[in-house]
Amino acid sequence: MTLLLFALLGVCLFWGAKISKRKEWNEDVLSFAQTKSFLGFCALIIILHHCSQRTCAPWLPEFRIVHGLDDFVFWGYLCVAVFFFCSGYGMYTSFHKKEGFFKGYYKRILKILIPTIVVWITFFMVEKGKGMRIPKPVWYNTFDYIWYIPAMIYMYLIFYFSFRFIKKETLSVVAVFIGTCIYFVLCMFFSPGTWWYNTPHLFIVGIITARHKEKIGSFFKKGYPFWIALSLIITFVGFAISNYYYPFAVIFGWGMDDKSHFIAELTGQVISALTFVIFVMLIGLKIKIGNKVLAFLGGFTLELYLVHPLFVQLFSYAFMQDSVKPLYHIKNPFLYSAAVAVVAIPLAFGLHKLVTLITGSKKNS
Repeated sequence: MTLLLFALLGVCLFWGAKISKRKEWNEDVLSFAQTKSFLGFCALIIILHHCSQRTCAPWLPEFRIVHGLDDFVFWGYLCVAVFFFCSGYGMYTSFHKKEGFFKGYYKRILKILIPTIVVWITFFMVEKGKGMRIPKPVWYNTFDYIWYIPAMIYMYLIFYFSFRFIKKETLSVVAVFIGTCIYFVLCMFFSPGTWWYNTPHLFIVGIITARHKEKIGSFFKKGYPFWIALSLIITFVGFAISNYYYPFAVIFGWGMDDKSHFIAELTGQVISALTFVIFVMLIGLKIKIGNKVLAFLGGFTLELYLVHPLFVQLFSYAFMQDSVKPLYHIKNPFLYSAAVAVVAIPLAFGLHKLVTLITGSKKNS
């Protein structure tokens, strides 16, 4: 079943893809259509990632573990890194292409806040319907899944203040960089874990890439096989060290204390998130992806990101708290993840239509 799942994902990603010939390149590698298609694929991986954390994550009690989705337990941050990168790239590109870019900028925030509030209210209603005692505010229970939302709003606001009020663009980029560093430091001290801050730096990387697109493209085209191999190797090593620290600590005689583990985990994640995005971009220079399925999913990735955690919980062994029964426990991990996707996708699409109607926006940006 695991092999079949990877085969289906491969078909979904590469169906309709076009491979560039030798010495030819896909110049649409960072086009709106291609990035939206890949983000649609990333949304599917994130669903599998969250499902795996409720079925086979190593921190679960042994009697809860059902293997099958093990390969997706630690993949989430890599896909989120792509989201941040594409957001930064898209924001900068739109800023230069769209006249009056900052007019109605608040709608970008509304397009994030409205579906988030709808999901919060839904979680709250389900929790109350099950008679749960909620020791913390309802938003706290869902933040393990949707921490991305406050991070993205913060980045949007930093971009607004940096590019709206600072006239020299170089200083605007520096301001976004400083704002990202501030977020990183604050999260390091006050957030519950590294997943809150191991990927937002890709937002500023996206801005820099958009600003120097031609130079960066030319740089990587020279020695292309070397760069693609190097980015893949660094991603693999960083991913392995961050998620499987202790075997490396034993082999290389590193410190085994929690502080050493934290530093290795965070460093590995920050670096591998960057090199994974580079690897994806390099693959895109040769392979142009895009099909109806990915285009459809890419149109409402934010809503899908928000909606699916509800069903990850409702179809799991418990809802939010181990003592609370789910709607229905689907024990088979593949049927479980399929059920989450089948229910979440149409609801997320409907929520997207509602947000579009309220904000008056015709398409994602």
